[in-house]
Amino acid sequence: MRSIRKPLLALSLLACVVAGPALAQQTSGYPPPCEASKVSKGDVDRAHTVFLSGKQFLEESNYDKAISYFKDAYTIDCSVHAILPIIATAYERKGDKAEAVRALEEYLKRAPNAPDHDVVERRIKNLNDQLAREQPAAPTATSPPPAATAAPAPTPTNTTPPAPPEAPTAQVTASAASPGAEAGAPSEHTVGPWVVVGVGAVAIIGGAVLEGIGAGDVSTAQQACPTRQSCAKDVASQGNDGRSKQLLGGIVIAAGAGALAGGLIWHFLEKPAGARTARIAPMVAPGYAGLSIDQAF
Repeated sequence: MRSIRKPLLALSLLACVVAGPALAQQTSGYPPPCEASKVSKGDVDRAHTVFLSGKQFLEESNYDKAISYFKDAYTIDCSVHAILPIIATAYERKGDKAEAVRALEEYLKRAPNAPDHDVVERRIKNLNDQLAREQPAAPTATSPPPAATAAPAPTPTNTTPPAPPEAPTAQVTASAASPGAEAGAPSEHTVGPWVVVGVGAVAIIGGAVLEGIGAGDVSTAQQACPTRQSCAKDVASQGNDGRSKQLLGGIVIAAGAGALAGGLIWHFLEKPAGARTARIAPMVAPGYAGLSIDQAF
């Protein structure tokens, strides 16, 4: 029996060693990372061609095919980790924010010293905030129905005729709210500040997305032409466009932050219109009897 167990144990260990990378790829959904020195020149060229096809599908809003081509390019050349933020962009445009976050987090693990580390962290935070807002609120517990109470006994009716009403001596006061509101209800702020806040938030999110796309283009161009000399025309154009997108994204983020702050300041400094009150009192004069109404705002 012992002679059989030893070979079986050795085979199990060998299977774990062989299946380890495959299991890691299945867990993360992406190929294991590798060094650029271990990728041949032919694989680099082939990965770049596949990547350009994926970029074309992304521009045509065919996000499923774009994601498939980007993943194939990364599988061919697993040293270009900058493809991961671009995959995240495709997932985000598709509406799958959870997969976009997973791709960005995988990028931070594989490229911890990347120059766009802060930009990617901001993208992850924005996406997580959007996912938190999209989750449905937990149902609240319903209160139990009130216990049944016995009906009160009928009170005996008074057959005595009522006394004649006395002359009005007390003043009656009443408060009337501003037009369009119920009496005594507090007035509310206008919706203008919140419109400005919403526009600012949308601008911040759009600027972050644009900045992330630009960072991905710049990183891809640097991978294709590290020396930045005698680069191919499409690579140079991609790098220049990426820097322009980064700059424009930063400007949009700054403008959105200003609009958001301005809307909040407007909301807190806005003074709601006060309520008006009316005082009603009886009035008796020679040849006249009625009510006197005084209003104060």
